[in-house]
This record gives sequence, C-alpha cells and structure tokens, in this order.
Amino acid sequence: MSTTTPPDFSPEEFGSNETAAAVLAGYAMKPMPEALAEGSRFFVLPRADGQQPHVIDVDALELDFDKKYEGYAPHPIRKKGTVFVQDAPSFIEYLAKHGLPETEVFADLGKMQLVGVINAHAEADVDNTDRPGGLAGHRDHRVVLELVQTDAWKAWRALDKKALTQEQFAEHLEDRANDVVTPDAATMLEIASSLIATTGVDFKSAVRLGDGQVQLRYEETTQARAGEGGDLEIPQTFTIAVAPFEGADPVELIARFRYRITSGRLSLFYALLNPDDIVRAAFIEYVDHVDNNIRHPLFKGRPE
Repeated sequence: MSTTTPPDFSPEEFGSNETAAAVLAGYAMKPMPEALAEGSRFFVLPRADGQQPHVIDVDALELDFDKKYEGYAPHPIRKKGTVFVQDAPSFIEYLAKHGLPETEVFADLGKMQLVGVINAHAEADVDNTDRPGGLAGHRDHRVVLELVQTDAWKAWRALDKKALTQEQFAEHLEDRANDVVTPDAATMLEIASSLIATTGVDFKSAVRLGDGQVQLRYEETTQARAGEGGDLEIPQTFTIAVAPFEGADPVELIARFRYRITSGRLSLFYALLNPDDIVRAAFIEYVDHVDNNIRHPLFKGRPE
C-alpha cells in the first residue's frame, strides 16, 4: 500500500509538533492509488480492510466531472443532438460543416429517409495495439433528411382510385391541368368543360374507339331537349409529370381513366400506374445525388 505526505504540508499551521505528527500519521494510513503501469489510465486503490481493491479509470472520472459541471462551462463538452432538414442541399451542407472522418450516412429505402451519423465509430486500426478495432463513437450527433411531398404529388395521390362526380372530376382537372403532359393541358380543360356541361344528362353506354378514346353516349333529360342524344369522348389514359418530393425532379406517371354508369349517373376516377415504384426510383436517384456530393461512406439501411 503506498503512503505519502499531504501536499504543501506545513507543521506550523497546526500550532504544535504533536498535532502535526498526528495529522501525518493519519494521512500515512490512508491508501493511495497506484498506476497499473506507467502512463496507464487505470489505477488500483487498495482497501484498508484488505478486501478486493477498487480500480479507477481516470478517463471515466474526468467524464463524470465534465458531465456534472458541463452546465457551468461556456461550451458543451462535445456536439450532440439530432437536426432535421428537408432537402438535399441542406443535408449536404450540414455534413460539410460538421462531418468528421468517422461520419457515416445511411439511406433507408423503407422510410425514404437519409440519416447522417456525425460521431460514428472510427475505422478499425490493426496497427493500434490498444484499440485495434478503432475508437468507438457516441453516435448521438445526427442529421436526418425527411423528404417533404410536393403539393402536386399529394393532390394526385389523394384522389387515386376514388370515384368522383362529374363536377368533382372536372374541378380536379382544372386545378391540376398544368401537371398533365399528354394530352396537353388545353385538351384536359376542354374535357373538364364537357363534363360540367353534361351533368344533367342520362349516360347510356360507353364504346372504346380505335384512336384510344372512350365515347360515352348520353341523352338529354331537360324538358326542352328530352330524348336528344350526344357523345362525350375521354382518353383511356393520360400522363402527368410531378415531383414526388421537394427538391426532386418531376417524374412521369401514367393514369388510366375509369368510369362507371349507374342508373344514368356517371362516376369517374383515375388509377395511377405503379406510383410506389416510381417514387422509390426517384428516392434512389435522390440518394445517388447526395452520395456524389459528400465525402463520407453511404450505406443502404438504417443506423441503430
């Protein structure tokens, strides 16, 4: 068991040699920690009762001290926390500002989410005899890219496969005509006008034409024109181009026109072709863009 004298000990402070001797005797009986090896962070503190000694980790003592008094310091001990951004430029810029050599990025295809772990585990170093596996990181400083759907994408997905009245369908076409690329917006507005003009008729039948159109046959029901017939032609399909989320390029989706005639009433709806596959492909393209503009490794998956 190591013993020593108190630092800066002055017998005069105690007023008599007898008192000073008693203090020295008591201090000498106090066990002192001994380093396991020269320069080691670990110390052994013997116990006066002869039981198993305590092992002291100096780094842990410093960490506990820092945690206890961190609130009084002008700055925190280290960076931590999670930041949420909503587009690729912000994600890339945050990594450029705070990224470390051990920073990792994860692309979660299921959640359509990118996560940057700033203080991740360091790379393995086989030449380091103390820590050949590399330094472990706290992994609690992160940046998360949460994609925001565009208004156009939400509008088209909201009514996908939902039956609408002629007025509702016409209103939707008028509101989103600029998203339609085939046929052109002017043609879609004409269809919307025709739907509104025929809201008071009885639809009788539908015929698919050779040019890809569907001809809906109807009869007038107003007293002045009762019995008069007419036709309303609509395309079997149309194509829209919308960006699925903010910052992404527009992607084209094919929509199939659908209709239902019940007791002379016409219901209309559309069905988008494989929208989930298209948005997944758009996300992968988005991930590739991020990967090409950062200096950190990118993994497909999610961090723990």
